[in-house]
Amino acid sequence: MKFSRYMMWNFLKMFLLVLLGAILMFAVIDFVGNIKTWLARDTKDAIDYYVSYLPYMIYLISPVALFIAVLASIGNMTRHLEMSAMQSSGQAPFKTLIPIFVFGVLVSIGSYEMSELWLPDANHKRLETMETNAQKKKNPRIKEKRDFTFIDSERASWFFRHYSGKGRFGRDVVLLLREDGRLVERYDAKLVRWIEEPPKDSLDSIARLSSIDPPPGCWQFERGHRREFHKDGTVNVFPIHREKVCDKITTHPGDLINERQTADEMDSKMVMARINVLRRSGEDTRAMETALQFKRSAHWMNLIVLLIGAALCHRYSRSGGLSQKFGVGLLIVFSYYILERIGLKMGENGALSPFWAAWISHFVYGGVSVVMLYRSFRL
Repeated sequence: MKFSRYMMWNFLKMFLLVLLGAILMFAVIDFVGNIKTWLARDTKDAIDYYVSYLPYMIYLISPVALFIAVLASIGNMTRHLEMSAMQSSGQAPFKTLIPIFVFGVLVSIGSYEMSELWLPDANHKRLETMETNAQKKKNPRIKEKRDFTFIDSERASWFFRHYSGKGRFGRDVVLLLREDGRLVERYDAKLVRWIEEPPKDSLDSIARLSSIDPPPGCWQFERGHRREFHKDGTVNVFPIHREKVCDKITTHPGDLINERQTADEMDSKMVMARINVLRRSGEDTRAMETALQFKRSAHWMNLIVLLIGAALCHRYSRSGGLSQKFGVGLLIVFSYYILERIGLKMGENGALSPFWAAWISHFVYGGVSVVMLYRSFRL
C-alpha cells in the first residue's frame, strides 16, 4: 500500500507538471500567433477567450501528458530498480500498476463528462469571442444566407432571398405547404421573423432549461399574400399584414442557421438533433454522424496511451535506455493521432462508415497496447 501511494504520488506529480507546462506553452504560442488581433481588442476579450480555451486545451493535451507522466515516473522507478524490487517480493507487475490503470479509466470517463457538460459551452464562447485565421479558412462561421432553399419535411419547403441568423428574420420569403404530396398553401412575404414565446411560469422556464428542445415560438409573416389551393383547382388569395403561423410548421431558426455550427460546440444530444434536422432537409449527415461517434470514442485514447507507456517502461532493460523508450513511445502515440485523423476524414468523405471511422484507430492501438503489455509482463 505504501509503495502504491509512493508510485501514484510520483505519477500524479509528473502528470500535473507536464499538463500545466503544456497548457502554458499552448496558450503562449496561440497568443503570439494572434497577437495582432489581441492588440486591437480589449484585454477582457483575451482573458475570456483563454479561459474558455482552457477546457479544450486539457482535453487535447491529457493523452500526451499521461503518456509522458507514466514514462517518466515509472521509467525512473524502473531505472532505480524499485519496480524490480517489488517484483522480487512476489507482487506481479500488473498488480503493482493497477492504481495507474484505474486512474487512466477515471481520466477517460472524466474526459467524456467534460466533453458533454463543459466543452460545448466553452468552445462556443471561445469561437464567438474570436475566430483565428485558420478557423476562418477551415470553418467560417455563417451569420447570414442568401438565395437558398430549405426543405423542412415532406410538408414544408422554404425559399429565402436573405436570412439573418443573428436577427432571426428573412426577407422575400416563400413557404410551400403540402398534404400527401399536393400543394395546399403558399405564403409569400416581404418579411418573416421569429417570435419567441415567453415561458408561462417559473416551472415552464425550469423545464425548458433541462430540455434540449428549442424554446417555443412561431414565425410571423408580414406584408405579403397567402394562397390556398383546393382540389377542384380554385385558388383563394388572402392579403397578409401580420400573421403568425404556429401550428402548421415545425421549422426553428436553429434549423436554418445553427448558432453552434461545429460539433465541438455541441454535446451528443445536440449533435443527434442536428443530424435529424439535416436528414429532414435531405442534406448529407456523414460529417455529423462521424463527429457523434468520435465524441463516444475519443476519450479512450487516454487509457490506451497510458497502457502503451506502462508496457514500455515498467521492466528494467540494459539494452535500451529511457530516452530510447520515450522515442519509440512518442512515435507510436503520434502515429495513433495520425490514424485517428485519417479515419475521421474518411468517415466525413464516406469512405468508411461513421462507426469505423471513429473507432478503428482505438481498436488497432488498443490491441497493440494489450499485446505490448502481455509480452512485457510475460518476459
